Amino acid sequence: MTLVELLISLTIFLIGIAAIYGVLRLATIQKNTVNSRTDQLRSARIALEYVRRDALNAGYGFHRTGGNMPDNAGNGLFGLAGDSDSQRDFLTSVIAGNNLNTNALNFGGRTDVVAFISRDPSFNRANPADTSTSGALITYTAATASGNAVNVTTTANGCTNCNKYDLYLLESASGTTQLVGMVTSKLSNNSIQFSPGADDPFGLNQSASASGDNQSLLVTTAGGGTIKRLNMISYSVTNAGVLVRTRYGNQTGLPASQQREVRELVYGVSDFQIKYYMEDGTTIDDPSNANDGRTNQIKMNNVVQIQLSVTLASDSSDGQPKVTTPIVIKEFISTKNLRYEAS
Repeated sequence: MTLVELLISLTIFLIGIAAIYGVLRLATIQKNTVNSRTDQLRSARIALEYVRRDALNAGYGFHRTGGNMPDNAGNGLFGLAGDSDSQRDFLTSVIAGNNLNTNALNFGGRTDVVAFISRDPSFNRANPADTSTSGALITYTAATASGNAVNVTTTANGCTNCNKYDLYLLESASGTTQLVGMVTSKLSNNSIQFSPGADDPFGLNQSASASGDNQSLLVTTAGGGTIKRLNMISYSVTNAGVLVRTRYGNQTGLPASQQREVRELVYGVSDFQIKYYMEDGTTIDDPSNANDGRTNQIKMNNVVQIQLSVTLASDSSDGQPKVTTPIVIKEFISTKNLRYEAS
């Protein structure tokens, strides 16, 4: 075999190897793309199950109108725009935030925020393992001022299961007043304290010694009432494109700084939009638009269904040629518990 023949054979061999490598590389890229998109879709479907469950529960055991909270408290909780008045706001079963957060995966686009509030049925159960029933309500008999704080007295051992940083709805026996508050101290098994300050990281408690709309409604409402622990959940997308679920309060044993439990659900989310279907048949991006915290916020109680739209961005990691078409997933969820809770 001559040197020329050897070089020709080697060249043909290298061309064949290069062709095989190119085919294998393309197959590997396609496999990785499919696996990546499959994982992303699986995460998105799991996230939608979380949203569906929380949306269906919204309003369960809560108050039909909502609970009073300090002016603009929702701004700190959910990143909503503040209103210009100084009146107390309402915390309704569903909270809407339209086009609030920037998104690095969608230049110029903004994503929505939604929150769902319901009674925690697992709290105060005689048998914690019995999931077929809700726990007993706590009955409180008095609320007295103690400096800036309010001490709430319950029936004997009524607060055995209460803990610091529990999030509660307190409803007066007359049915005319309801407010949201966070326990800042458990004084005994029949006494808990609600105080503004460092142990109230969400700013839900108002001072007993203030006046007007800044004073705690607990000391201005005669008689006792009932106490329910609340589940408060929100969904939003970070600037990096991560869909997160945030749970507020009820983190027993953790400090005030850790009363927001943030769980990352889906990566690569370029858009997150919600539309609200109303009792009158209209569809609105935000029923509480131009929110004053009260009149417009109460319109959220007329939501009968929400449409959730999640857009998964294309995968362009490692500079490889990937799928370039975004995937849009839509889900329609009923808010049926808003209809059932008359009070």
